[in-house]
Amino acid sequence: MRSGNKVHKGAIAVAGAASLLLAVAPTAAAEGSFSSNIRGAATDFQSRWWTKNKNYDVDTQIHFTNCTATGPDSSTTVQLTKYKTGPLPDENRGRKTFTACHAGDTSKGNWGTQRGGGDEYRFAIWEINGSRSGYSVSVDTVKVWY
Repeated sequence: MRSGNKVHKGAIAVAGAASLLLAVAPTAAAEGSFSSNIRGAATDFQSRWWTKNKNYDVDTQIHFTNCTATGPDSSTTVQLTKYKTGPLPDENRGRKTFTACHAGDTSKGNWGTQRGGGDEYRFAIWEINGSRSGYSVSVDTVKVWY
């Protein structure tokens, strides 16, 4: 009886560890990802392009780790844009304000699932310290999953 109980507890421990891994790395099944950094960028700085081919498979996430800005050094607002070809207008997919990275931690923005089909995306620095001009930001580590 005792050995069966150990097996059951072991199975629970393995399942718990797997759940923790999924909670920590929810983007492991992402279609693509990239890492970079930002040095002295002003508002309207744009990231590199990425192409989303699969429809609504996983969330698009952008993480900034260790941000420093000129001025009060309190926040950076990021906008995700979907670019369209032809006469259709580009789509603002939303903005997220990052504050934790200014305290040496990681700020995480989740834009949810985005349409694929060859659509192109990039993010831009929209505001720094609540302003559209006059400041710059550096980010030690930028990670993007899509």
